[in-house]
Amino acid sequence: MAPEIRRAFFVLAGVIAMVMLVWAARFDPMPPAEFSFQNGTDPKTLDPHRATGQPESRIIFNVFAGLLQALPMGEPDPDTGVQPMGAQPAIAKSYQVSPDGKTYTFQLREDAVWSDGVPITSADFVWSWTRMLHPETLCQYGFQLYSLPHAEAYNTGEVTIGDRVEVELWDRPGDVPGGDSDINNFPRGTMRYGTLKDIIKPDEPELPETMAADDRDRKLARWKEDWVFRIELASESEDGEVNWDDVVGTQDYCRHPLTSQAATEDTQATHGVLIAFNKLGAVRAPNDHTFIVQLNAPVPYFPDLLAYYPTFALPKHCIEEHGVPMWTKAENIVCNGPYKVGARLLRDRVRLVKNEKYFDADEVAIETIDAMSTESGNTALNMYETGQIDWVYDPPSLLLDELRDRDDFIPAPMLSVYFYRINTTRPPMNDVRVRRALAMAINRDQIVSQITKAGQIPAYTLVPPGIAGYESPPGFKPDINEAKRLLSEAGFPGGRGFPKVTILYNTQSMHRAIAEVIQQQLLNTLNIKVELQNMEWGSYLDKVDQLNYDIARAGWVGDFADPTTFLDLWVTDGAQNSTGWGNENFDQLLKDAAEAGGEPDKRMKLLSQAEAIWIEEMPVIPMYFYVSKNLVKPYVEGFSPTPQDRHPFHLLRLRKDAK
Repeated sequence: MAPEIRRAFFVLAGVIAMVMLVWAARFDPMPPAEFSFQNGTDPKTLDPHRATGQPESRIIFNVFAGLLQALPMGEPDPDTGVQPMGAQPAIAKSYQVSPDGKTYTFQLREDAVWSDGVPITSADFVWSWTRMLHPETLCQYGFQLYSLPHAEAYNTGEVTIGDRVEVELWDRPGDVPGGDSDINNFPRGTMRYGTLKDIIKPDEPELPETMAADDRDRKLARWKEDWVFRIELASESEDGEVNWDDVVGTQDYCRHPLTSQAATEDTQATHGVLIAFNKLGAVRAPNDHTFIVQLNAPVPYFPDLLAYYPTFALPKHCIEEHGVPMWTKAENIVCNGPYKVGARLLRDRVRLVKNEKYFDADEVAIETIDAMSTESGNTALNMYETGQIDWVYDPPSLLLDELRDRDDFIPAPMLSVYFYRINTTRPPMNDVRVRRALAMAINRDQIVSQITKAGQIPAYTLVPPGIAGYESPPGFKPDINEAKRLLSEAGFPGGRGFPKVTILYNTQSMHRAIAEVIQQQLLNTLNIKVELQNMEWGSYLDKVDQLNYDIARAGWVGDFADPTTFLDLWVTDGAQNSTGWGNENFDQLLKDAAEAGGEPDKRMKLLSQAEAIWIEEMPVIPMYFYVSKNLVKPYVEGFSPTPQDRHPFHLLRLRKDAK
């Protein structure tokens, strides 16, 4: 071998060895955290405006903070042991409510800072709520702020002539003139404000009646992007205040000025024309430590909304520096809760580390916490029994009879419901008779007695029991004969001609077992053949959001103790709806209930009427009301069952004899 080749060989071998060492180092196991728990699947995102599931919320509640936080209040229920939770100060040290219940004034803590030391100010909340509601953020909880003036119009992108609007120019970082939009809607482009004087529309496209609904919607959406908006521009002071009556000129704006038939050479490109939500008094930041919120009508549960993570403050400086989704990477993310993200290992864990800059850091006892990506209840139980994790929220159902008598098993009723979504846009599921037939043919008693086995209650309504002042209407009744009659009336006597449908569920043994039982029940009772489809969490969510399913399992944990947290999901075209169903009377009853915030009895009756419509239309099949079934090591102190199964980590303590 020539010397040159020999030298090259040794150099190459050295490089390979170094690469192998680096690669191996990446997979060195992390030292165990002080406290570890089963978190189910990998969280899809840690962005509070994009998250929707429990694997995400368990982390987000502990790394971000809002004006208020949900903490224990009062004594546990003497029968169930459930600890009531209520909204208490967090970033806001105090607040006042006006006599009419429509104005909230929050005083923020002067010592509240982000984990990188940047002060938290009232402007952070104005910015965060604006981002939450912005249509391009796609936050599925935007409806929770619809009680604020102009919030719904801003979130849905609706404008009418005479509205005071904002215009975002086509100059976001990364924008290409005449090209596609930059995917990051924050940081925003240059903002202009004014009054909408006219909308010039090109000819509406002629669409054949046979065109698929999705194609029709896309064509109409593209046509609307060619609309030209004529704005009388208003002046703006150096501190950002808009003088709406001081007109400084008129300008036309369009999403696609180069191709729109309604545009002229003077038409400027814009990302959008929206109602000027954050300039019209709904949210105000008169100084760094005062945040004022105006409501359309009193909202009895408004403080509870502010203790729910979509309304938490987010770090504007971090998001604008790194963009979406890079700002949530462990090395980038900036937090303001009791913990910060130390590491995130795919399909393994999210490591949480005590945030020393948290305003109440002295009360945080546990230094490190691991949220383990463990979907299997069997695996989680094995890890628990061998001391690898300290809390299991979903032990295997087959062992519940044995676990029930253990001191470390803590079952309790929950404010939550397990259900099957139905894609009402697909025949034959678009026929209410078919939906009701399926619902009536399912034997829920078999499911809760033979599969879930933890005391779950069969559900024939949507709203779980136990909400003070509310009574659900009578639910539907299981009735196989009536189910057969409805199916025959819908054109499928004895199940003949009924197309094969698929039940979609995310990876988890309990979901599979329930789907298998329902599959057999529908075959035995209605002669309907059902296929099962299992997908990991992220793909499952995407499929449901895109209405690319027939039937899909789901669950909902109430965000707060009020019927609206369950009913608001199903408003027409709601971000959380994902069924294609809508009903004008249902929507109107919810609006009427929102306006009756100061009349509790009337409000609850209106909500009950809305639930009655939902039960009659059956866009979703309720299965059972959950119970929590936590296994918690005896040395963990401060862990109590709660209505939403939330457990603030900064309240937990480990006895000195732990592990």
